[in-house]
Amino acid sequence: MSDSPKQEYLSQVLQMNPLEQPAEILNRRKQFLQPQSVSRSSLSSNASDRHNRADASGQINSLRKHFWSIKTDMIEQQLNDIDISDYPELTFAIGRLRKIAALRESFTRLQHRCEGHERFYEQFCKLVISSPAEAERLRSTSYAQPEATMFDVELVSPEEERKLARIVQQEFPELYALEKDWLNQLAATSKKSNAIALMVKTLYILIAIAAGISVVLILYLCL
Repeated sequence: MSDSPKQEYLSQVLQMNPLEQPAEILNRRKQFLQPQSVSRSSLSSNASDRHNRADASGQINSLRKHFWSIKTDMIEQQLNDIDISDYPELTFAIGRLRKIAALRESFTRLQHRCEGHERFYEQFCKLVISSPAEAERLRSTSYAQPEATMFDVELVSPEEERKLARIVQQEFPELYALEKDWLNQLAATSKKSNAIALMVKTLYILIAIAAGISVVLILYLCL
């Protein structure tokens, strides 16, 4: 061993109080005498930390997958069993699921209000419990309207989607707060889609009328 590590070791140890810092002195001694062992221990600790974090994330994702088929008290118990003490970045996910579990009664009432519009309710329930990345993907694809063509004569039910968004906003403000941006965007998109569909249908009718007039004129000229 070179003089430099020795000098550094002695300098650090001599500044420590053996009565107050016995553990630090022993750890420093171990680092000095067995540096490779300490390095291996550090690598093992990092690997264990990654494994524990992945395990916690896996438990959260599994709970998301079965969330709506599990009783509220069981959800609370499973959330309490997930150890995130060393992973503050997972605190939001746990808090979000705990908050939604506490609102199960509101979701049940919303389900009754959405009778006949099960797709909307299922989409909303899936969205609120998804991870941030998955939720963003769902927001961008949910209720995507196909491009209208002149053969699309069926309109989206008037006010249907906007009505559902208003129901959540006005009757279930606690649920509206969970996804207010998505609900607002849904209402705006539905309004625009209906306007486009109406315009396309009107154009189609005008084309049909023009075609009919042309046929009549041709027949008249052929007489």
